[in-house]
Amino acid sequence: MKTTPYQSASGVEIKLSKGKGRGVFAKRRYRSAEIIESAPALLVPKTDVDALAATFLGHYMFTTDNKKNLVLGLGVTSMLNHDDDANAEFFITIDTVTIKAKRAIPSGTEITINYGWRDKEWAIVGVEPVK
Repeated sequence: MKTTPYQSASGVEIKLSKGKGRGVFAKRRYRSAEIIESAPALLVPKTDVDALAATFLGHYMFTTDNKKNLVLGLGVTSMLNHDDDANAEFFITIDTVTIKAKRAIPSGTEITINYGWRDKEWAIVGVEPVK
């Protein structure tokens, strides 16, 4: 199995994001397709998925790209906020969450991903989906 070497997100900072709580912001410019972070992931055992999903941590689980497993991302990956027009995207394996810029991200800009949630997931966290 090919793995991506871990790469910490040294060019970011966590600070308040208006209307969203905390968020991840670029401290420098990122080029399109540049890796922002490649963080370790904790594989959630299949026997623990339902129990963990019933807690607040359930909102921080990522589905692996092959749709077979769930993981919790370490590093700043779980601090990224949602945007329908996200400037970053994620790639998930059983041991790594990689965040990559979808387009150039200027310094000072919040780094966001599209969670890919349906109305059901938004309702669980108390957010009314925008139509």
